[in-house]
Amino acid sequence: MNFTSFDIATLTGSRLMGTGLRPVAEAVLDHRLLPEAGGLFLAMVGERTDGHRFVAAAAQAGASAAIIQSDRVDELSHLSSTMDLIVANDVQKALWHLAQANREGHQVPTVAITGSSGKTTTRSLLQSGLTAVSGQGCCTRGNQNNLLGVPLTLCRLSKDDRYLVAELGSNAFGEIQQLATLVRPQIGVITLVARAHLEGFGDIHGVLKEKSALARAVPADGAVVIPSFDPLLAQAGSTWSAATVTFGYEKGDAVRIRDEKEGITVTAVVDVEGTVVKLALPVCGVFNVRNAAAALAVVNLLGGDVKTAALAMGEFRAESMRMESRQWRGCTVIVDAYNANPESMKAALATLKGLEATRKIAVLGAMLEMGEHSDQVHREVGKLAVDGADLAIFLEDDNGPYMAGVNGSSKGVRAGSHTEAARLLSEAALPGTAVLLKGSRGAAVEKVLHALLEETD
Repeated sequence: MNFTSFDIATLTGSRLMGTGLRPVAEAVLDHRLLPEAGGLFLAMVGERTDGHRFVAAAAQAGASAAIIQSDRVDELSHLSSTMDLIVANDVQKALWHLAQANREGHQVPTVAITGSSGKTTTRSLLQSGLTAVSGQGCCTRGNQNNLLGVPLTLCRLSKDDRYLVAELGSNAFGEIQQLATLVRPQIGVITLVARAHLEGFGDIHGVLKEKSALARAVPADGAVVIPSFDPLLAQAGSTWSAATVTFGYEKGDAVRIRDEKEGITVTAVVDVEGTVVKLALPVCGVFNVRNAAAALAVVNLLGGDVKTAALAMGEFRAESMRMESRQWRGCTVIVDAYNANPESMKAALATLKGLEATRKIAVLGAMLEMGEHSDQVHREVGKLAVDGADLAIFLEDDNGPYMAGVNGSSKGVRAGSHTEAARLLSEAALPGTAVLLKGSRGAAVEKVLHALLEETD
C-alpha cells in the first residue's frame, strides 16, 4: 500500500482532520504492531475491546494516521496535530473500501485458499514455493483469514509483490463469498470439505455450500484446485465455471501422490503432470503431503518450476501449534492446538499411530462449534483414540462425551483440568513415547505442555 492519508480519506469517503500529506504503508488493528513509519491504525470497536482507547497510544508509537468513528471525534480531535485522523461512519467498511482500492491497484497472480482443514499449512507451503520461483509476494499472516484479516492482508499488497495468496476462513454462511469478491482470485484452492463449524453450517452439505462459494467466485478463465478424494467437491464441480484441477492419488490427477511415508519428516514422490519431484516436509502428519500437492498444483498453473518449489517446501516452517513437534523428557510431543474437527482429529490420531515410538499417548481437548452433532462426533473420536493409542487422556468434565465412546476401555481416562492431564501424562510417559496434544483453540491443550515444561524446569 502506498497512499497518503488524503488518499485514504478520499477512497473511503471519510472526512480528514490533519495535513493529509502523511504517507501510509500498512494498516493494523493493534497499535503494538505499527511499523516504524507509515502506519495506519484502525480504531475498531469489537465485542471485547474498543480501539478508540488506543488511538493516543498509536500516535505515540508513530502512526501516520488513524481511522476513527465519527461519534468519537470530540474526544480524539486534539490528536490531529500529531497524526492525521480519518473520520468514518463505519471503520470496518472504511477498511474494506481501502482494501478493495489497493487490490485493484495491483494486478498480480492471485490465489485464494479455503477448506475445513489444511488451508493454513497449504498457504505456508505455497508461499515457500512461490517465493522460490517468483520472488516476494503478499500472503496472509497467522490467522488473519476472516472478515477483518483478509482486508488487512490486501492492504499490505505493494508494487514489489509478485503474487498474492489469501487464506479465507468462515464459520457462517456468506463469508467466503464476501471475501472472495474482495480478493478476486484467478485460482481458488479448496483443501477439503469436512464436518467443521457445524454450529453455523448445520451439516457437511452446509459446509460444502459455503466452501464451494470460493470456486463459484473464480472466473471462467481461472482454475479451481480440489482433492480428487473428496467426493462431495467432485460432485459440486458442475456449479462453477472455472476449470477444475485435481490433486490426490488417482492416475487422472494433475498432481498425483505416490510413496508417501509418515514420520517427524514426511516424504513422498509426487507426479506433477509428468514431472516427478520428491518431497521431504519438516512436519509430521502424512496428510501434509496433500497440502503440498495442492500447493504444487498452483505453482504449476502459474508456470513455476515445480522442482524448485518442492525443494523450497522442504524448508518451510509450520505455523505455531499446527502439528508442531517438541521434545520433552525424551518424548516427542506433537502440538496441534489451533483447531479441531472430526476429520482433522482422525488424521492426527492416524499420524500418532503411524509414528515409530515405544508408547503412544493422545491428549484430546474439545472440538468446538459442532452444534447438535457434538456428542456424536466426540464419541466417534473417543473410540478412535483408545483403539489407536496406548493411552487417551480426555480434557472434559464428568459429563463429557469423549468417555462415552471408549466402551469401558481402561485406555481412556478423563482429566478435569490441564494440570490434571499433565500429571497423568507425566506418570504414563516414558522416554521414546510419542504424545499428541490436539483440540480446538478454545480448549487450549498447549497448556498441558506448558505445565509439563514448568515441571521439568
